[in-house]
Amino acid sequence: MRNYQLSLPGPCDVDPKVLQELVRPNLPHYGDLWVDTYRGVLEKLQKTYRTRGRVFVLPSSGSGAIDAVFCSLGAKKTIILNNGNFGARLAEIARHHAGKLTVIEKGAGEAFQVEQVEDELKKSKYDLLAMVHGETSTGMLNHLEGFADLCRRHDVLFFVDAVSTLGGVPLEMDQAGIDFCVSASQKALGGLPGLATVAASERGWRRLEPEGEIKGWYLNLRTWERFATEWGDWHPYPVTLPVHLFFVFEKALELLLEEGLEARWLRHEEVRKALQEKLLGLDIPLLIDIENNRLATTTAATLPPGFSSAAVLRHLRENHGILIAGGVGPLRERIFRIGHMGFSAQHCSVNRVAAAIRDYLQAAAKANE
Repeated sequence: MRNYQLSLPGPCDVDPKVLQELVRPNLPHYGDLWVDTYRGVLEKLQKTYRTRGRVFVLPSSGSGAIDAVFCSLGAKKTIILNNGNFGARLAEIARHHAGKLTVIEKGAGEAFQVEQVEDELKKSKYDLLAMVHGETSTGMLNHLEGFADLCRRHDVLFFVDAVSTLGGVPLEMDQAGIDFCVSASQKALGGLPGLATVAASERGWRRLEPEGEIKGWYLNLRTWERFATEWGDWHPYPVTLPVHLFFVFEKALELLLEEGLEARWLRHEEVRKALQEKLLGLDIPLLIDIENNRLATTTAATLPPGFSSAAVLRHLRENHGILIAGGVGPLRERIFRIGHMGFSAQHCSVNRVAAAIRDYLQAAAKANE
């Protein structure tokens, strides 16, 4: 199989030192030899979230972590902020668990206003506000500032989907006042797909339903906590764990912390700016007009009239060995998306992408002469 450069919004290219962990000898997912590794992952994850609260790693996609939070909270009255495909997914998952559900919708690239959300909170009593931090379907960064204070004023829990931002965009859970935050291993954290992470504040934890009243077992955070307490010395989790994915994830977190969160955040931002300057230099408009709202881990852009996003994806794949993504949902045919997160957030990677897009534009223009 051809070795492609993964410049996708996930999964992304992985540091060879991380991939090397896949060749380690197997271990049972319990007992002294393994539990120390597991606890090491949790400690590194707490540092990455910048939280003193509980953290969990679930064998799952990021959507599984979202499902686990909503499942464990039960029928809470919820507001969802939706301005993209993954905001819509938040709402879709919440509908299976929440009591009253209100969705505040914005168009692609439109920012949420604290005042509008507060107006809704004044109309009725709510328990939870949930939003996506980095909307990779549009390349939009949804700023969190103001929402945590709003939630405290109205005694509402604050839930953030940081699947595409944790490790690549400034995020400090405790300082930001976030009650539940979820992410996944395969994006800016630099691991492989298959692990989801959940972090919970003490305030949020107290408001979970009792374990026996939560309508789930695998996605029941109270169950995971009970095993951590009662089986802590040899099996502090309720299921079989994918040992090698944990080896990979621990190495990815180790490299992240060695680099330093602030340095990694800066690297992602510098690479974003460099790529977007090159695209604008090719007369390729960015979907997000306001630079402060552009996501440091994913860029969404459109092509000039007469050019096809499907064609540029095909050209990059077949002629340059580079994989980028098209749009999703209503934007499927309109945009293309470039991921630059984790190991993929390098100038050499985005320079290759920009050069390949320039080659496509030149080849397409010549073919149309």
